[in-house]
Parts: sequence; structure tokens; C-alpha cells
Amino acid sequence: MGSSLEGSGLSVLDDLDQEIVRALHKNGRAAWSSIAAMANSSTSTVRRRFESLHSDGRLRVTGRVDVAGLDLAVPVMVQFRGRDSSRPDFLKSLQARQDVRYVAAVAGSAGCVAEIVMPSLVGVQRIIHEVTLQFDVEAELFVVTHTYTSGQDWLPDTVNREIDVRQERMGSRLSREELIVLGLLLEDGRTSLSDLAEPIGKSESTARRILESLISRDVVSFRVLVEPELLGFQTSFWAWLNVEPSRLSAIGTELAAMKETKTLFATAGRYNLVGQFVLRYHTDMHAFMTDVLGAIDGIKKSEIMMQTETYKRVWNMVSCSSYVGISGPDWLFKPPGSTLSSSDSPPETADTRLLEGGEGRW
Repeated sequence: MGSSLEGSGLSVLDDLDQEIVRALHKNGRAAWSSIAAMANSSTSTVRRRFESLHSDGRLRVTGRVDVAGLDLAVPVMVQFRGRDSSRPDFLKSLQARQDVRYVAAVAGSAGCVAEIVMPSLVGVQRIIHEVTLQFDVEAELFVVTHTYTSGQDWLPDTVNREIDVRQERMGSRLSREELIVLGLLLEDGRTSLSDLAEPIGKSESTARRILESLISRDVVSFRVLVEPELLGFQTSFWAWLNVEPSRLSAIGTELAAMKETKTLFATAGRYNLVGQFVLRYHTDMHAFMTDVLGAIDGIKKSEIMMQTETYKRVWNMVSCSSYVGISGPDWLFKPPGSTLSSSDSPPETADTRLLEGGEGRW
């Protein structure tokens, strides 16, 4: 095993585990024999290692989807300030909310950074009102207008980053069956065809066609979730940048391609470019600030917030660098018409739905 992570009881993933992570990042639904070949190991060993990583929450395979591009929802980044903004009970209350996709404690001018995702901005304002009534916090909102790269695309020394420079909407309208399949894939990207078919009341061949259609139309792709510290990266921080509007697209594209960039959004608000960056050591911050951000023409102002603890990432609740459950909205994970609707028993979580039998998940 790798070196121990202070206070977590976990270790940095060893070389074989990291090879498995890289292979799954390239194709999250690949057959075990293909993953074994990429990891230069046996099929049985790779599968055993994956199930160990999956069962203790260190690794998830998930569907990546642009909810804004599909007109499903509006993402909003939020800085929370005030007396309660760094209190654990406040952070855990955000963690449990189904409308919060990401939340972390930070050190800087705010105590917490969160991402709220709702079908409309009216819904976001309602949530902020609820939160500020319950806790002594103030909120500053930054509406996401474009996603250059998603945190799910980040993994060091792997495939090229997916950088989205499109200005138009994706234009895909999803059927009831497609929404149900998409929700299942967001929860577990390796969900079997039989488990995709049952909630939509269709055959496995129909589920396969729906899956292939979602992939071919770029509605969904498959990535891994693993906390950066398990890969040996000790420092994460948020940079809130005010850049010249005429340089926004160019700077966004340049930053999104950098290996240190985990997430990058164009936003409406006091800052118009917001990113999360990952470094191996906190002492690397100085060089990044001076040699990277400082060298980019067009950045007028920046604000840095060091991330101290992650509570939620892509709907997955996080505790001590492990994923401990999912809290996501019904309109995405259990859409109307699904046999997994909120009136029924809750679906199995990714923690309990371990892979069973078979070479691949197609």
C-alpha cells in the first residue's frame, strides 16, 4: 500500500490501484479483461482490487453529464460567509441537501464553497433563503454560464482533458426512458444492462440502444471519482478570477488544459471565471500563483481560498476521503415514471450495488 494519509486511516493508492483508476477513467464501462490489460495485471486481481476500492468508498465510476447544456438545471457556485459558515453542522446540512452537488470547507474570505444545482434560479434563491434562516451565514452567488472542464475529467497523467468551448446548447431532448437510464448511470456508471432495463420496463437490447444513443450524442460519458489526496495530491484550492471579457474564452481554454485544473467555470457575478486547482504540496502554490496565474495576460483580480475539507463531490457525500452515499435530486436520479420514484423504496446505493458476475457491464 501507499503512504498513510494523516488522520484518515487511509493510504495513498499503490501503483496497481492507480493503474486501475487510469484504465477506468479512459473507459468506465470497459470489460475487466481490457482493464487488466491496461493495468498489466490479471483479470481476477484487477476485479478484486476494484471491488475493494469500491466497497470502502475510495473509488466510484460515474456518468458525466452537463445538466446545464441539456437544459435540465442551472448550476450556481456559492460562497458562504459568516459566523456559522465553517461550522461542521452547517457543512453537513449542505452535504445532506439533494440540491447541493458539491460542498467544501475553505480557508480565506469565506468559510464554505458550495455548488447548488436546481431547474431554475428561482429555486436557488429559495434554497439560499432557507439556509440563511437556519444559520448565521451570508451567501454570494455566481451563476455558472459555461463549464470549460468538469472535476470528473481530472486525473493526473491520463487522457487529454475534455475542454468545452461550444457556445451553443447541446440540443438533446431526453425521453422518459433516457432520463431514467441517465439517473442510474450517474449513480453507478457500471450499472448492468439488466439493471438499466428493469426500471424502464424494457428489454436489455432496448436498454443497450438507449445507452449507446446517450453516449453517441455526448449526453453521457464515464469517469472515475477519487479524492485527490488518495493520488498523492495534498493541496486543493479555489481561484476566483476577474478577467477581461474579451479574454474570457481564451483564458478559460488555456487554464482548462492545465494538469492542475480540476474544475473551471465561466460565471456571472463579481468574478467571471471560477476554478478549482489541485497541487501535490501547498508550497507549490507560490509558483502557481506567480508563474501560471501571474503570467496570464488579462487577469485583473484574483481571490484564493484553500480547501480544508471536502464534504460532497458530484452528489457523493464524502467523509475522510471516502464516498459514503449519494444525496441527489429526484428529478435527476428518480425522474417521474421511473419504478425508482420517490414514492417507492429508495434505490440501492453505489455502496451496495457491487458488480456481480460477467466480463463487462454491457
